Amino acid sequence: MKQIFYSRGCSFHVEYFYRDQAVMICFHAAKMKPYSGALSDLVIVEPSNGYLLLQYIGDDAILSGSLNQEYFCEEMIEDMIRFLEESFPKIKNVYLPYHIDFFSVGKYEEYNGEY
Repeated sequence: MKQIFYSRGCSFHVEYFYRDQAVMICFHAAKMKPYSGALSDLVIVEPSNGYLLLQYIGDDAILSGSLNQEYFCEEMIEDMIRFLEESFPKIKNVYLPYHIDFFSVGKYEEYNGEY
């Protein structure tokens, strides 16, 4: 299930990955298009802008994750919680503690088959 998250003039494609009593939520730049077909020639791999992990604990839930501070800020958290409550009605009106790290990329490693 793909959706778009809007907050503070920004938009992100959202993908959900389900596992047992948890959901991984990945955010990608709205301009990104999914890969299709075989990978060949030069491939540039763009990482996600961040992720959240929603875990169900009995009738409650917890939320954790990491968001790239180049794209996200603390002021977006309320919009994000509201977005998740609309996407997952089971977490509406439940105890939902969260811990979200904001990170900045200082260095990265890349291999694309060309260099």
